Amino acid sequence: MAGPRGEYRKSAERRQQILDAAFSVFARSGYTGTSVNEIARAVGMTQTGVLHHFSGGKMALLRAVLEQRDVRAEHLLAGRCGRDFLAGLVEISRIQAGQRGVVQLYTVLSAEATDPDHPAREYFTKRFERIADAVTTAFAEEDAAGGLLDDVDPRRAALSSIAMTEGLELLWLNGLDVDMAEDIRRHISGFLRTPL
Repeated sequence: MAGPRGEYRKSAERRQQILDAAFSVFARSGYTGTSVNEIARAVGMTQTGVLHHFSGGKMALLRAVLEQRDVRAEHLLAGRCGRDFLAGLVEISRIQAGQRGVVQLYTVLSAEATDPDHPAREYFTKRFERIADAVTTAFAEEDAAGGLLDDVDPRRAALSSIAMTEGLELLWLNGLDVDMAEDIRRHISGFLRTPL
């Protein structure tokens, strides 16, 4: 019985190594500038070996990288509520500033996924719904604590904050001089009685 568990553990570790390499390579080169072969070389494997773990090829790797990115963000936000959750969104924007390639591939893929037939369509639709619900909850919690300005609707504030974050990333990618974390902090603070 110990053998299969050991083999499963090794396979899971290898998969994580591939994912870490894909994250680094995508972050450096973007989606279009990356090949499965380049990721394979980064972990000392063949392309066939990588495809054994990610049979969907580069798209499967990309999806796994984006899901891992979300897991890291969710881990940072875990257990946070209201104002503390909103402050966590600012921290995530600060982290994104060091991951240009990943932000770029996310932005490109999210635009491509507006096509109903795109393979990542469902992923992005569910992701946006999940994020919108979580940010709405944080604003509602802040409202219940008396921290929102009068007439601020938590859902509208959440959607506006998400749109601002996505827009700032696009401006930043296009070379405009923006401080994503500071700008989103100011935006969110515009809904609060006491700024973040």
